[in-house]
Amino acid sequence: MRPAAIGALGALGAAAAGAAVYNGQVPTSQLYGRTIFRAPEAGRAIALTYDDGPNPRHTEELMDLLERHRARGTFFLVGCWAEREPGLVREVVDRGHAIGNHTFTHPTMPLRSAAGIREELRRCREAVEVAGRSFSEIDGSALMRPPYGRRRPGTLRTMREQGYVPVLWSVTCFDWRRRETADTIAKRALKARGGDIILLHDGDHKVPDGDRADSVAATERTLETLGAEGYRFLTVPEMVAAD
Repeated sequence: MRPAAIGALGALGAAAAGAAVYNGQVPTSQLYGRTIFRAPEAGRAIALTYDDGPNPRHTEELMDLLERHRARGTFFLVGCWAEREPGLVREVVDRGHAIGNHTFTHPTMPLRSAAGIREELRRCREAVEVAGRSFSEIDGSALMRPPYGRRRPGTLRTMREQGYVPVLWSVTCFDWRRRETADTIAKRALKARGGDIILLHDGDHKVPDGDRADSVAATERTLETLGAEGYRFLTVPEMVAAD
């Protein structure tokens, strides 16, 4: 094969690999299957979502803050932390927030077999059910967010077969990065407009009580600023219903 042809094949391969990464991780891509990432017809409503809890250090503080602003959030729970903090799981639901499955150990789901994905979903669901609660639903399907937003067609197919609707996001705040501050996190969150789903974190999948003080502070600024502009803060199911 001529060098030019080899080079062309290499370029095609690189392009295909890039497209696979893009469509398997960018939260707004729909090529691998439909996901909920915003609700464009929801009017002046925004969904604040929080991953990797429940966190005994910050989840209750965050709920107090939301309550003061008459806001509700959506919490995607890591099963091993839900198993550790059943009281917090109950409190999140009892205070009017939505909850979803974020797997039991926070793996990269496309690297797991269908059986492995089912096991992650099952164990997280059982941890929540032991706490006496159930995942929130949209049209009869429980909420689920794949860790890191990573998915492939088989990942989404297995999730749906297990009774889940995949929920991603349209505004990323990068609050898991160590270099981020409350100011930089809030600056990104404040770009949200009606129908957007904002990704934040109340926990850390690596440790049960990770420091998310900057995420809490950024949430407060977001509630104050966008609330003053007339935005409402709803759960994902509430916002989808309003769409």
